[in-house]
Amino acid sequence: MRGTAEAVRSPVPDVDYRLFDADNHYYEPEDAFLRHMSPLLANKAPRWVAMPDGGKRLLFADRINRYLGADQTFTFVGRPGGLSQGEAAVAIQKKADLIPVPPDCRNRGARLEVMDRQGVESTMLFPTLGVSVEQLIVDDAELTYGCLRAFNQWLDEDWGFNYEDRIYGVPLLSLLDPLLAVEELEFVVSRGARVVHLRPGPAAGRSPADRRLDPFWRTLVDADAAVVFHASDDCYRYEMAKVWGWGNVNVPARHIPPVQRIIAGFGRPVHDTLVAMIYGKLFERFPSLRVGTIELGCSWVPTLVQNLEQAGRGDLDEEPTEVLRQHVWVAPFEDEDIAGVADLLGVERLVMGSDYPHTDGLTEPMTFAHHLKDFNPDAVRRIMRDNARDLVGRR
Repeated sequence: MRGTAEAVRSPVPDVDYRLFDADNHYYEPEDAFLRHMSPLLANKAPRWVAMPDGGKRLLFADRINRYLGADQTFTFVGRPGGLSQGEAAVAIQKKADLIPVPPDCRNRGARLEVMDRQGVESTMLFPTLGVSVEQLIVDDAELTYGCLRAFNQWLDEDWGFNYEDRIYGVPLLSLLDPLLAVEELEFVVSRGARVVHLRPGPAAGRSPADRRLDPFWRTLVDADAAVVFHASDDCYRYEMAKVWGWGNVNVPARHIPPVQRIIAGFGRPVHDTLVAMIYGKLFERFPSLRVGTIELGCSWVPTLVQNLEQAGRGDLDEEPTEVLRQHVWVAPFEDEDIAGVADLLGVERLVMGSDYPHTDGLTEPMTFAHHLKDFNPDAVRRIMRDNARDLVGRR
């Protein structure tokens, strides 16, 4: 393993250090949810079903996950960096544009070799299929936590929650049941997890700041671990469907209508989640809590800051904008107003994420620095490396 301060050859001037990429992904193998599934759930455990077009989808209980399209085996995938940011959600890729799944998307040894070539020191590693599962089974806590435990065991086995202080496989958690949430959190932190994933939005009608969930947050901060909200099939479209009469919303991501993307997307879920956490005094009760938002961009940040300023302090001990700046790290998309958000949050709260190897991500994470021309070298280093280290608690 190379030393953390070792210089690297870089296509970007002044970036002669290795990066911390806050947003990498793998493509799950077919047994990711099945290898460690409890036999007690055999009657409703996930199973694969063939689709008319020749692909396969994973069935949970009696529900088909349509969010990621027809073939969820990821035998063939989009070429890394083949589309611009955001296009993967709306573009229909032709089979001719697909490639066999690369070895580094399934094997951590191969991924470390790619990271060395890219100049990446460490990364947070997220699911592709996994972030679209919870909504399907949100009404069945037993199945939800059975699937999470099986998935997290697979993740720890194949990638590791903290592999050589370089690959931080991010386990999936849920706040659906307060007791089971603590149980799963205790399992992953006992295995070395430095960061865990939650969906933005309420869970079972509860705010994440609900005091019944305090044992979860106490366990998290006692382990000095962080929580991140990553882009996912969150509950917002489903809940807003009840209000606006949208009907069936279990559709492929690229088929989500514009009205749903605007009303229930574009940062709305994480915006509301952070508001609930701040005014619910979660950060007052747990002053060392660290929160990251990954692959959600930063376009929602100015609206959030403006809303917090207009709503005012209420009965908080500090101004809500100060609470936000102290506790929340944000991963902007490379084509957003990064400098403007740095002015609002402070440069210490921005992290880079390439979304590698997804087709609308960056093939070379180093090139993120091309979008940081408004920043001095020290600030660039913070965004490209040091801030993410602070988020995961790596000193």
